Amino acid sequence: MKRSVLLLVLLLFAASMLVESSAEAAKRRKKRGKAKPAAAANFDSKLPVLGTRLAEFPPGPSKGLADQACLACHSADMVWQQHLTEKQWTAEVNKMVGWGSEVPEENKAALISYLVANFGPENDKFRPVVTRPVGR
Repeated sequence: MKRSVLLLVLLLFAASMLVESSAEAAKRRKKRGKAKPAAAANFDSKLPVLGTRLAEFPPGPSKGLADQACLACHSADMVWQQHLTEKQWTAEVNKMVGWGSEVPEENKAALISYLVANFGPENDKFRPVVTRPVGR
């Protein structure tokens, strides 16, 4: 009988240890799952979200070509802020074609002329836009 009582006590002790360790594990999992409170916003919530498309290319011959060739990868603002010469735009267009921009050879000169006319050395049209973080 002493043996059965001792065995029963040992089984109860082992069971209580299992219950306690699983409860502690559940607490740890619950702590890990808690999200930290969001940091206070320090931006104007009226600003557009980063990535918002704000500018378009100016009208003119080859605008459609510039839209197709440039806007697949860049925002118009990326191009608006340039002040490149014809030689620099030629090098830039050739570089982008090498990276996958689809500009047919027969349209390169027209695209470069459009870019020089609108975003050449005298370009003073770019005004940066301040944005707020995505999701805020």
